[in-house]
Amino acid sequence: MSPSLLATLFALVVGLTIELFVRAKTGKGDWRLWAGLFVYALIQFGVAATGFYQKTTVMPPRFVLNVLPAVALIIWLFSSKQGKDFRDSLDPVKLMWVHTVRVPVELVLYALFLQGSIPEITTFTGNNFDIVMGLTAPAIWYFGYWRGMISPMLIKIWHYVGLLLLFNIFVTAVLSAPTPFQQFGFEQPNVALLMAPYNLLPAVVVPLVVVAHLVGLSRGVVSSDQK
Repeated sequence: MSPSLLATLFALVVGLTIELFVRAKTGKGDWRLWAGLFVYALIQFGVAATGFYQKTTVMPPRFVLNVLPAVALIIWLFSSKQGKDFRDSLDPVKLMWVHTVRVPVELVLYALFLQGSIPEITTFTGNNFDIVMGLTAPAIWYFGYWRGMISPMLIKIWHYVGLLLLFNIFVTAVLSAPTPFQQFGFEQPNVALLMAPYNLLPAVVVPLVVVAHLVGLSRGVVSSDQK
C-alpha cells in the first residue's frame, strides 16, 4: 500500500472515530461537539505537518503538546460539574462502537511497521494487544448491554482491561520514539506518530477511546429503554 493511500485511510479512521463518538451524545449540541473535535484535529494535523513534533532533541519534548490538551480535557470531564453534565449526555451503549475503530487502527500500525515507520513492538505482532478490544466490543455490546447475558462486573472488567492495554501501548509507543528517553525500537524507531496524520492517534483517537471506557465504568449498564 502506498504511503499516501495509507495516510488517507488513517485520516478516514480518525473521522469515523469522531463521528461515532458524536453519535453517542444525546440532547442538543451535537454539531458543536463534532465541529470542536474536527477543528482540534485539524489544528494538531497542521502543527504536525510543519515538522514541529519531529524535533525530538529539545526539552521538554514537543510531542507533549500533542497529548497534553486531551489529557487536560479528560481531567476536566471527570473533575468538574460541567464535565459531569457532558458525561451524562453520552450514551455508554453507543460509545461501545467507538472501540471498533481499534481494529483498523491496528491494521494501519502494522502497515506502518512494514513500511519501516514504527517498530514491531508497537503492533499486534509485538507488544500491542489492543486489537482484541476492537474485536470483542460488538460482542460486549450485544451480549452485555443489549441482551444482558454478561454481568455488569464482567463488563467493568472488560473496560479496565481496555484501559490497561491502552496504557501499555501508549508507554511502549512513547518509549519507542527517537527521544532521549527511548527504550525500545532502536533498530526501527517510532517516527510515524510524530508526523501528520498519525499524530492524531494519540491526540484524538486514543483520548476518545479512553473517555468511552471511563464513561462505561462510571455509568454502568444502562436500562433497556436507553438502548
